[in-house]
Amino acid sequence: MAESAVSGVVTRLSDLLLQEAIYLNDVSDKVRELQTELARMQCFLKDADERQNESMLVKHSLLEMKDLAYDAEDVIMTYALTVTSRKGRDIQKVLKRCACILDEGITVHQVGSKIDVTKERISSLKQSFQDYGIRESTIQAGGPSSLNESPRDQRQTFSDLKHDVIGFDEDLNNLLKFLLSEEEGNRVASICGMGGLGKTTLAKMVYNHPKVKQHFPSRAWVYISQQCQRRPVWEEILMHLSPSQKERDEIPKSTDAEIVEKLGKFQKEQKCLVILDDIWNVGTWSKLHEAFPIKDTKSKILLTSRNKQVPLHVDPRGFLYELQCLNKGRSQELLEKIATSWREDSVTKTYMENCGKEMIEYCGGLPLAITVLGGLLATKQTREEWEDVLKHVKSYLHEEQDLKVNKVLALSYNDLPSHLKSCFLYLGHFPEDFEIPTKEVIRMWMGEGFIAQIQHGGRREGTIMEEDVGERYIWELVQRFMVQVGKRGSLGRIKTCRIHDLMRDFCLLKVQEENFLHITNVFSLKQREGLICKVRRLSIIPESGDNSLKEMNFNKYPYLRSILHLLPPYDLTYFKASCFKKLKFVRVLHLENFKNANGKLPKDIGCLIHLRYISLKKSYINKVPSFIGNLRCLETLDLRSDHMRVPNVFKNMEQLKHLYLPYDYWVWPIWAKLELGNLCYLQTLVNVQPLNIQIPTGLKFNSLRVLHVRTNNEVLKVGTNKRGQDAIEILVSCCPHIYKLSLRVFIKNLPHQFSPNIAKLTLHETRLKEDPMATLENLPNLKILRLFYHAFGGKNMVCSNRGFPLLQSLVLSYVSNLREWRVEEGAMPCLCRLKIEGCHRLKTIPDGLRFVTTLQELEIKNMQKSFKDGLDEGGSDFDKVKHVPSRVFQGCDYERYL
Repeated sequence: MAESAVSGVVTRLSDLLLQEAIYLNDVSDKVRELQTELARMQCFLKDADERQNESMLVKHSLLEMKDLAYDAEDVIMTYALTVTSRKGRDIQKVLKRCACILDEGITVHQVGSKIDVTKERISSLKQSFQDYGIRESTIQAGGPSSLNESPRDQRQTFSDLKHDVIGFDEDLNNLLKFLLSEEEGNRVASICGMGGLGKTTLAKMVYNHPKVKQHFPSRAWVYISQQCQRRPVWEEILMHLSPSQKERDEIPKSTDAEIVEKLGKFQKEQKCLVILDDIWNVGTWSKLHEAFPIKDTKSKILLTSRNKQVPLHVDPRGFLYELQCLNKGRSQELLEKIATSWREDSVTKTYMENCGKEMIEYCGGLPLAITVLGGLLATKQTREEWEDVLKHVKSYLHEEQDLKVNKVLALSYNDLPSHLKSCFLYLGHFPEDFEIPTKEVIRMWMGEGFIAQIQHGGRREGTIMEEDVGERYIWELVQRFMVQVGKRGSLGRIKTCRIHDLMRDFCLLKVQEENFLHITNVFSLKQREGLICKVRRLSIIPESGDNSLKEMNFNKYPYLRSILHLLPPYDLTYFKASCFKKLKFVRVLHLENFKNANGKLPKDIGCLIHLRYISLKKSYINKVPSFIGNLRCLETLDLRSDHMRVPNVFKNMEQLKHLYLPYDYWVWPIWAKLELGNLCYLQTLVNVQPLNIQIPTGLKFNSLRVLHVRTNNEVLKVGTNKRGQDAIEILVSCCPHIYKLSLRVFIKNLPHQFSPNIAKLTLHETRLKEDPMATLENLPNLKILRLFYHAFGGKNMVCSNRGFPLLQSLVLSYVSNLREWRVEEGAMPCLCRLKIEGCHRLKTIPDGLRFVTTLQELEIKNMQKSFKDGLDEGGSDFDKVKHVPSRVFQGCDYERYL
């Protein structure tokens, strides 16, 4: 980890010298000398990291080296920002208040002196390493996982292999037989076994099986944590089962008794499958059970647990499946599939014959251990590398069975490139069973400086490259089986990821050992053998305890760089008004579900001049404070909450890349408009209202890739006039490179000019007069098209021959006036998924769908019973869709009279 920290600081100092050269002129020579010393120290850190368990001296020296690097960066960054504020850039007033948190009268001499002291300490540590026999190694540019390779050249497919079915064929069939049975009393199925056996993997196979989707029109999956609180579990299940957005919006307002009643009603009136993943004990079920009727229902429950007593308590007559460890044959098959089956060379398969079979002996038949080991071996190319892994496996795993998994995880972690170690440990911020949003965590990594810009062709690429690199980091962790894919976005990207419980336990051990992260009320601050540990990151999560904020003294954490507030919305704790006063180095501030008694943000946040990332998503703040405009380094600002006033403060935030405005904001003061013209690096602009922003002539958002335009209820009527239509035309035309566009605004006519790069388009309440397909089918890269609630007000729609050449997914939801939809032969040649929902006047599915042979999934929801009956086997329209493997119907058991 020290290697990762020092490497990151060296890179960031290089960036600083390039970007702030004029403001570092007086100390640039000193900064370069320090950068050189740190780079030389890197040569010793890889060996020292690997040998730190041999000596407390080495361990202490590594901790000291990491703190030295961070401290040096803090001094130089603070000096650069202070000089910037004094010399100009037209932000003297903006940063004037920030000077109060900086060292008074910071001078060139002071900075030079601190750098000299740091260099002396680095030299002393280097000598200590040499005295202990630490070897000097060569630094590989880009690290072991070279980012100079194109994505096409890297391993991209082996982690998607269906390795999870190995050994599960019989298990899956038995579970399906029980769940699809209509016999009375067959209500609860359970999968039990120790951690790492694949309980969740098997449950996912059941949940996503085509027969299960057809049999259970309503399905819900929820993860149960050790600190289970019943209300959020019930809410999440009801969110999945509720057929309409209106019903989902009412859930947070319902009482516990009303939610229990609704859940019981759904399960009795519909065929529902609810999966409760990882119930820890009988007490957890006791909290939840009243929402799950056992009798008079055809709905089913599938639960997973490490504790066999849980399913026996839930339903002694239920179906209990106990997973077992894999035998040697299955273990070998699983390891080979992950490590070598995607390779074409026969040499690697020889390595598997010579080394792989011996390694299997140390995994104890545990699928998690085998998959992680396979992910490690998949990165190895030569015989020497394979033999080196075998050597480490032998030395690590001569242990008792219960220690073997942790040792395999340690082996995989130690093999990570240094830049990925920091990224992996950062995931320790998040609670158990948390769906980690990958976009958010990538932007947090960027804020911390874990992701460097990459040099190509002699020049620096823009920030788009940083996001792409972050996605590749996620992919590499997935491919090594250190994180699991949660949800995928409509364009195939990983939307959320998760960490297996055992992997998270290991991660928390490492963050404590490395003093990487402090989780409130879980780990205590310690003095390690005379060293005062400087806490750099703080996570406030439900596991922290109910009083975590009431008793917290943030002044104890002056060196913090990240604060993540991840408490649920029903937690009633509040931040103190001056809690951020001394946190002058914070870069990442994630305040999801944040609340204060007065509905305001603490003013001290305006002094956090190093901030790169702020999220106030779902927070209870009634007005964005003007001091947000002080934060000139800010790259991500997430304000996605309700009823929030927004001042015109963004024009000087020139580094801003991702701006998420409130759902229904209005500009304060009311006669102002948001000025965004200076935001030349902006990549994401969400919830923008075109009449509330100032659009200068010739404005171009050349970096913008994601644009969501919406209108709140207060200005909906204004959006129908010519000025509103023109504003949207201008705004859309300002973004030549967007690939994702969402319009939720009454416009009647589509914009005349679309970017040819658009891959995903969502229209909501646009009330278009003319058939949009005639225009949209000519977009060459469109893959996802979603028409929601009154997107089109006409009666007829046509998809022409050769139209939509790349379209993969089409959603028609509550296009309520649509009566006839025609699809010509040759249209939509790549369509895989089609969803039709609430289009009550549409009498039949297009005849031309019989020619769309690529269609894999058809979902029909809240449609007329006669519409569904026509698509059932033997129905009048069955021939049009009989080639579709998955046909799912939900809420189609009624007739509407129109």
